[in-house]
Amino acid sequence: MRAAIYVRISEDDGEGLGVKRQEEDGRAEAEKRGWEVVEVYCDNDVSATRGKARPSYVRMIRAIESGHVQAIVVWDIDRLTRTPREIEDVIDLSERYGLAVGVVGGREDIGTSDGRLLLRIKASIARREVEQMSKRLKRKYEENATEGRPHGRAPYGMMRVDGRDVPDPETAPVLRELASRVLEGGSLRSIARDLTERRVMSPGDEQRVRALVKSGMSEDDARAEVDASPTPWNSTVIRQLLVRPAYAGLRQYQGRIVGSTNGQAVFDQDTHDRLVALLTDPSRRQNYRGREPRYLLGGIARCGRCGGAMRSQSGAVSKTKSGSKRQPPAYCCGSCFKVRRRRDPVDALVDGVVLQLLSDPAVTSRLFVNGDPEVVRSERERIAAIDAKLAITADEFADDSITGDQLKRISTRLRAERAAAEARLRAAAPNDQLEQFTHGDVREVWELATVLEKREVIDTLFDVVIDPQGSGKPFDPAAIRITLKD
Repeated sequence: MRAAIYVRISEDDGEGLGVKRQEEDGRAEAEKRGWEVVEVYCDNDVSATRGKARPSYVRMIRAIESGHVQAIVVWDIDRLTRTPREIEDVIDLSERYGLAVGVVGGREDIGTSDGRLLLRIKASIARREVEQMSKRLKRKYEENATEGRPHGRAPYGMMRVDGRDVPDPETAPVLRELASRVLEGGSLRSIARDLTERRVMSPGDEQRVRALVKSGMSEDDARAEVDASPTPWNSTVIRQLLVRPAYAGLRQYQGRIVGSTNGQAVFDQDTHDRLVALLTDPSRRQNYRGREPRYLLGGIARCGRCGGAMRSQSGAVSKTKSGSKRQPPAYCCGSCFKVRRRRDPVDALVDGVVLQLLSDPAVTSRLFVNGDPEVVRSERERIAAIDAKLAITADEFADDSITGDQLKRISTRLRAERAAAEARLRAAAPNDQLEQFTHGDVREVWELATVLEKREVIDTLFDVVIDPQGSGKPFDPAAIRITLKD
């Protein structure tokens, strides 16, 4: 009988000794039963209860269904599965394909009702053990969180020393640099690009080094391999890092701050609060602008006759004596409908003129991509002060120190001041979308830019007006006016 040995362990020490011992015992059991071992399926460092796919287990099931494997040998039934549901799947395979199951040192016979009953009982016991283990671990994690102790791996920028997370001398300065640059108004995209160009180790690089070391590679060799093809930084990673409570010495459990950690902070709590307020502020400019536009000037260019917005139109089909003819795509005024110009030559002209203007530093300096850090800082402080006054006013009303009319007058005035401060903050905030056009090879950046990014530049810096030209005349570049905005 062709047999497969299935070995699995939830947490491996990196040596693979657990699965090796299972395989040795499995081969001995197969030999005792007179089975020929044709395959060994190994899921090392993989749990059988967390709902994650077990690649080797899936391949083994396919081998059984194809007839390649007629029996399986496992060290114990909980190595195969810890869920009654999967045991029923194995029993179904036995009934459909005549599958035999051998357990090392066991007497289970899946071909008999008593053997199936024993398998079901063992699976139920294993499931109960898993549930009890989960209950104990949850209680342990809750206790750790309450007492500020860490569990799991130390996060990027930290290192585990005697059960405490402390700043890592190599990567903690990176976190402090990120915090400082973001609070000074730096754009996440420009910071990410700078870190990537400087080949600063990212969280992804750190994980890859850890995985390579676990596979048996020396740390120096692992770092050299990762350094040869580093993982680029991006805005999402930076945002996720900077809002993490652990860096401010705060212990989080199930999404709640439950106290302080027993370790050391990377930066103070005031810095953390400011970072969270900034990076989770819904008014902060985001890279995402909705559905990507397809055309360069639709809704941006204006009609030279009436001032209406020029809309992009697909070529209409008109009937001719010889059949039908499709007109070329064009920009057409959406108000007076009397100015129409072919889209491709207009786009090409605007593309060339804008690219030429972007090569002038005097033009790109008007993008204000880095915002005004001083204004950003002062307006955030103003908003925080207004919020504090609103809170104090609410407390005074609750204590009957002021009347409802007084509360309304004070709140109305303060909220108006807050709205004005928010508007000034938005105007001074960095615009990640435009920053890429301020340095490097402008032509290369422009050619690689998306339509959305090009539209952002054109709409920010230029007025594009399409003047009437008259029907039947060849394209006249002079009828397209491109001027810098005031």
